[in-house]
Amino acid sequence: MTTRLSICFTVAVALLIACQGPAAARDFKPGATVLWAWERPEDLRFAGPGVEVAAMTGFVVLSGNHVWARGRRFPLEVDPAARRIAMVHVQIDRRRPLVMSAELRRALAAAVLTYARPPGFFGVQIDFEVRASERPVLLNLLRDIRAALPESVPLSITALASWCETEDWLRGAPVDEIVPMLFRMGPAGEEVWAGLGSGDFRQPECHSAVGLSTDSRIDRLKRGRRVYLFDPKPWTPRAFADILRRLSP
Repeated sequence: MTTRLSICFTVAVALLIACQGPAAARDFKPGATVLWAWERPEDLRFAGPGVEVAAMTGFVVLSGNHVWARGRRFPLEVDPAARRIAMVHVQIDRRRPLVMSAELRRALAAAVLTYARPPGFFGVQIDFEVRASERPVLLNLLRDIRAALPESVPLSITALASWCETEDWLRGAPVDEIVPMLFRMGPAGEEVWAGLGSGDFRQPECHSAVGLSTDSRIDRLKRGRRVYLFDPKPWTPRAFADILRRLSP
């Protein structure tokens, strides 16, 4: 099998220079506000040092029996003192049937780790949406990444809301944080929000964090959890101030 790793360092180097700062405590701070910085130019210095940033540092694709990977292509600027999380996005190429093997599993973990530990970042987040038949791929990846990371580095994953509400297969996953995403949920969204109105997610592992979007509803959330924020457009000070106002009790 030929494993292809296309690694782009040009913008990644610029990213690291812009994001250098003092080392932070190696944990996920309860109740923190976190801005997601996805694959586009972003200047988040307006958010200040008290807001964390989860920046996409790598993009990894499983295609057939190959792995393709690259680094971030667009510049990112944050407050030098802000705590930063390296977020690696993983996806499966639906045009080519996945042919999983021990060799491909090792190549996938190596590709993710390439972008998971840039200097100045205190934690790692994996963003990997899988179908029911692909759950072992995600769980094995989490086990491999957790085993390779220093014990002091916290590991987070994003999750579909259904994974936290009606399913329990993530129970026991070797992660420190699960972030259920409460946006783009489709027809099942109203049922999820209704459940949150009377309590919390059925899976207790999903009680410490949540992912929200600036263009979706934000009601019925218990306070005290970490809140990850996504904007479908480039972040602006106005958009940030608006969603903070909506999050206020």
